Amino acid sequence: MSLIISAPTTGNGTFFEALPLNVIHIQHHGNTRLHQHTFSEMVIILQGSGVHISPGGEHPIAAGDVFIVHEGQPHGYRNSSSMDLVNILFLMDKLALSLRDIEDMQGFNALISDRRPRSPGVFDSRVRLSAERLGRVADRINEMIVEQKTRPAGWKFAMVAQFMLIITELCRAHSERDNPAMRALTRLSGVIGYIHAHYAEDLTLDDLAGVASMSRRTLTREFRNALGVSPIDYLIRERINRAMDLLRSGDMTVTEAAYLVGFQDSNYFTRQFRALVGCSPRDARKLSVL
Repeated sequence: MSLIISAPTTGNGTFFEALPLNVIHIQHHGNTRLHQHTFSEMVIILQGSGVHISPGGEHPIAAGDVFIVHEGQPHGYRNSSSMDLVNILFLMDKLALSLRDIEDMQGFNALISDRRPRSPGVFDSRVRLSAERLGRVADRINEMIVEQKTRPAGWKFAMVAQFMLIITELCRAHSERDNPAMRALTRLSGVIGYIHAHYAEDLTLDDLAGVASMSRRTLTREFRNALGVSPIDYLIRERINRAMDLLRSGDMTVTEAAYLVGFQDSNYFTRQFRALVGCSPRDARKLSVL
């Protein structure tokens, strides 16, 4: 998945007044009480996990989850300090989009146009994206952020165009969510969220199998079928991603970063880092590829 370019973490109203569309990237999202907005909000979870709170109940959320909170709908978060997310704020009516055949898709009604309060225990305004589709959405978000920050000629039109492409990805993902691969990903959501929340702990395959209520063999097979890697490989990737964030700050040694993300051997960390990133942690920092 592409790295998200830095974007404002708080809106000053300028973009929102100029165009009813705004993008905010929030790293390490804090807990929030129930609150509501005067606009709709598309929430895209890039990394980490947490719990989304609404009058309809509490629902675990993790990387790849995308959901819509419409104006006037109370919501909040807890256990969300590990989450890296993007909020796309929008006023659908004022965007005046030409919807054409997209409004005929079931996903568009479930995600965008249906603004009724959700029944208790129901979270049907959510869709889970595959890693490939999340990467494409991240690319669209980056394009929106660049347009929003630089404001070249036609930037308003370009932002809306990218937003429409994101909506298309979500509607298509909603249509495909009943296929075997997406059902498997849904079954694994609990253990994936657990890995994102507990990556620095001494996790074993037995621990993860217990969280998933599966045997070690079943969990490994389900993981490979849905994500292309084993549960332990996924855990290592999460640790490497977290270490990259720490090293990017420039205030931490390689050994310190390795231990903080759960590696007990800095040499093993360096080997795993090189295998995934293509260079050593020290070389990556020197080359500014983090």
